[in-house]
Amino acid sequence: MEQENRKRTSQRPAPTGRKKRTSPAARMANQHRRQRAAEEAQQVQQAQERRQQQKIKAAKEAKRRREEKKARDSRAAAEAQRRRDERKERTRLNGMRDKQKRKAKHRVRRRISPEAWKRIIIMGGIAVALVLSMIIFFRVRTVEVQGNNYYTSDEIVQAAGIASGDNLLTLSRGEIAGNVIAQLPYVKAVRVTRTLPDTVVISVTEHETTFAVTDAGGKYYLITAAGKATEQVEEHEAKSHILIQDITVQPPVIGEQIHIAPNEDGSVSPQEQFDALTLLLREIEASQLEKDITVVSVPSAFNLTVWYEDRFEVRLGTTDDLAYKLEYLKVVIQEQKEYTTGIIDLTFSSGPEAHVMPNEE
Repeated sequence: MEQENRKRTSQRPAPTGRKKRTSPAARMANQHRRQRAAEEAQQVQQAQERRQQQKIKAAKEAKRRREEKKARDSRAAAEAQRRRDERKERTRLNGMRDKQKRKAKHRVRRRISPEAWKRIIIMGGIAVALVLSMIIFFRVRTVEVQGNNYYTSDEIVQAAGIASGDNLLTLSRGEIAGNVIAQLPYVKAVRVTRTLPDTVVISVTEHETTFAVTDAGGKYYLITAAGKATEQVEEHEAKSHILIQDITVQPPVIGEQIHIAPNEDGSVSPQEQFDALTLLLREIEASQLEKDITVVSVPSAFNLTVWYEDRFEVRLGTTDDLAYKLEYLKVVIQEQKEYTTGIIDLTFSSGPEAHVMPNEE
């Protein structure tokens, strides 16, 4: 074995004395390792510095919170002390006021003479007597009705809900007026006054003009200019009023507003038709043409027509300027001969002038 080792040793080449040369790739790899080691060392140092800064910041934040808590505790203690002081002061002041009130009351009692007490008692008795007399003695004994033509006085008094013996001063005038208007369709407005010691005066204003409409069943109803149904009438009686054409109403409830039935194709709004109708009727009343107009036609809110007596078909068009159109109609009628008939166009569709188209004689 020793011989084999010596033989191997003798076979190794002898050292030449020169350094082993390193390849460029190895040198580059060594340089990269050193560079990475330096970067890692730098990163470790930066991480340590960041941790140190975070510790410092956390310490400052903790110190700030401790100071804020201390300040809050101090303010809370000061506020609690202030409230305790205020309560003590209020208690002291209330005690002083109560003491002053007791002293003042005692002084007043000692100051009021027996004669003054007698006067006070007498005045109190008079006040009580007045109140009792207003409650007990001011009773309704007479009810006067004014301005009624269609309804009798008894009908209006019954609708008002006033009974003999009711307290005159506690009657609600608004409630009385509301009862009369709600129960009597021909009444337009009500004014209630009280006359001491025992009289109530009810002044009514009734609708002077009514208009006739039909429902789907062909029944005739009279309505006011505001569209409130007043009663059902026969056909011959309806013809003595202004007839409303091109409108069919649903069977109305007497004393309530009518509702226009929708047309078949739905092209006309019933509400717009109702608004146009009531506006036209009110303007006819305001212009005092109710004795001259015989028929009103409102197929839509944009196509209003009235018939002046049996002579003229008056085309009004839309609801714009209805008051002006009706006043203008009076002027146009005055300019026509008494026997002239035809069409008067007040739609102003071709200018601000009325156009009269007489029928050929």
